[in-house]
Amino acid sequence: SPVQIAFELKGNDGDEAESEGDESAAPAEPQFAVGETVTITVIQDGAETQIDGRVGENLRQTLLDNNIEVYRGLKKKLGNCGGAGQCTFCAVDFVESVGWAERSEYEDGRLSKAVNARLACLNNIQGPATIRMQ
Repeated sequence: SPVQIAFELKGNDGDEAESEGDESAAPAEPQFAVGETVTITVIQDGAETQIDGRVGENLRQTLLDNNIEVYRGLKKKLGNCGGAGQCTFCAVDFVESVGWAERSEYEDGRLSKAVNARLACLNNIQGPATIRMQ
C-alpha cells in the first residue's frame, strides 16, 4: 500500500500558523526575476551615471563592464584580489536599494566601520540600487 505523510505547521500557541502575514513561515520571494534588467545608479566624483544590470549578475563585473572605475589609485589597481572578497577595495556604499538582501556576516566583519558598504565582488544584482563609489 502507498505511504502517506502529512505535515502541519504549528504556531507558538499550538494553533495552525497562517501563511499570510506570518513572516517566519517562509522566506520572502525575490521581487525581481533572474535576468530582469534593472537600473543601477552610480555616484562617483559627484556625478551620477545610470547603467543597466541584470538580476543575478555579479555587481563588480557589471560595474567593470560599464567602464565604472572600481579600483581607483595605484594601490587598488595593483593590489585588488580579482573579485575573491579578500581586499575590500571594491566596497561600494549603498545609498538606496530595492529588493536587496541584508549584507552577510562576512561583509559585516570586513566592513565593520562602513555600515552601508557592500563588497561588489560578493554581491549579485538583486534589484535597482543607487551606489556611491568609495
